[in-house]
Amino acid sequence: MKKKSFFGRLLQKNYALFIFAVLISMIVWVYMSFSSPNTDATYTISDVPIRVDLSEDAVKEGLEVFTTSTPKATVKVSGTRTVIGSVTENDLTVAAAAGSITSAGTFSLDVNANKRSALGNFTISSYSPTKLSVTVDYRKSSEFLIDKTGVEFELEEGYFGSVTLPYSTITVSGPQTEVLSISKVIAEAKVPGKLKADKEVDAKVVLKDESGDEISSDLLELSFTTVKAKIEVLPEKTVPVEPVYVNKPEGLDMTGEYLTISPKELRLAAAEDVLDGVTSVKLEAIDFSTLNNVKHKKKLSISIPDGCKNLSGTTTADVTLDFSGFASKTLTVEQITLPQGYSGEVNTKSIEVTVIGPKDDVDKLTASQVSAVVDTSGSSGSTGSVEMPVTIAFKNVDTCWAYEAYQVNVSLTKK
Repeated sequence: MKKKSFFGRLLQKNYALFIFAVLISMIVWVYMSFSSPNTDATYTISDVPIRVDLSEDAVKEGLEVFTTSTPKATVKVSGTRTVIGSVTENDLTVAAAAGSITSAGTFSLDVNANKRSALGNFTISSYSPTKLSVTVDYRKSSEFLIDKTGVEFELEEGYFGSVTLPYSTITVSGPQTEVLSISKVIAEAKVPGKLKADKEVDAKVVLKDESGDEISSDLLELSFTTVKAKIEVLPEKTVPVEPVYVNKPEGLDMTGEYLTISPKELRLAAAEDVLDGVTSVKLEAIDFSTLNNVKHKKKLSISIPDGCKNLSGTTTADVTLDFSGFASKTLTVEQITLPQGYSGEVNTKSIEVTVIGPKDDVDKLTASQVSAVVDTSGSSGSTGSVEMPVTIAFKNVDTCWAYEAYQVNVSLTKK
C-alpha cells in the first residue's frame, strides 16, 4: 500500500478545521455588518400620546374633548442605528386635526405624526391609528336623586322591610348631551333568600334613560359607583282605627250605623317589644258639642304610636257621623251652680241650651233634668266678676248632649 505524502496527510488532518474557520468568519462578517452604527434600521415606539387640541375660540365657548383616557399611537421610525436608538416619544408629535370643530358632536379626525426632535437623521415610516373618533361637548354636572326600588329582596311572612342609603343624591358630570339623557339613577342589588333580620348589601349605581334602558358610557363621571344599602326588617301587624270622643253621652252606642270610618284598619311595623304594646291607632278627637242632628263628614288625622312605621301610607281617615234621624230641642236651664272649692254668685240666671239626641229621649226630656256647672279649670285662680264656660249635665238620660258651648257670668270668691 502506497503511503500518502506529508503534505497530503497535513491537508486531510486540517480540512475540518478549515471549514469551521470559514463559517466563523462569515458569522462575524454578518454580525459586524448589521451592528454597524451606520446601518439603517426600523424601530417601533409605542404609547405615544395623541394630542387633540381645539381652537382657541372653541375653548373659549366652553367646548371640551371627552375621552376615557389619553389616546395613544404606535409610530415606526427608520434611520441609522446610532440615531433611532436615541429616539423616544418626546421626539415625536402625534396630533388629531381638531382645529376646525366649532360645535358639539362626535367626530372622526385625521391623525398626523411629525418629528419635533433635533435628531433629524430619521424618518417616520408609518404610524397607527390614522383616524381618531372623539366626542366634543360642553361639560355639565347635575345632581340626581337615587331611587332605592332597585334593591330587591324577599321577606318572611309577617315582616316588613325598607331600604335606606347613606346618600340620597349623586353627582354625575360629563358631556352635556349624555348628562341630559339621564332620566333616573337607581341603586340595584338582589338579595338571596328570605329576610327576617336587617341586612346590608353593596348596590350598583345604574343610570337609566327615559325609556328605562341602562346608559353605559365611559365618558360620564359619577361621584360613586356603588353604595351600601341597608335593609331594615321589622315585624308588622294590622290594627283597627278607633275614634276618640269629647263630651259624648255615655249611653250612646256609636258602634252601629251612626259612625263609619275609612280606612277601618292600618298596617304598622315596629320593633317587636313596641308592636306588642299597640292594639289600635286613635283618631283626632270628635267633640260632640260641635255636632247637631245632621250628617257630618270629617277628615280626621290619625295618631301613629311612637316608634311605629305607618305602612298603609295614609295619615287621615274619612269619618261620617250620621245624626240626621236624631231630634233637637231648646230648653231654658236655670240650674247653674259653682263647683266645689269656690263660692260666690252666678249672675246669669238662665241659659238657652240646645239638646241633641234620639227622638224618643229628646221628646221626654224636660228642663228640670238639665243643669249647668261652672267650669273653673281655666280660671287660674281668678276671682271677681268673670265670664266662664259651663258643663251641661243630664239627669236620668245618658243618650243626649248639649250642642254648642255656653258661658255664664259669675262673681267668684275662693274658699
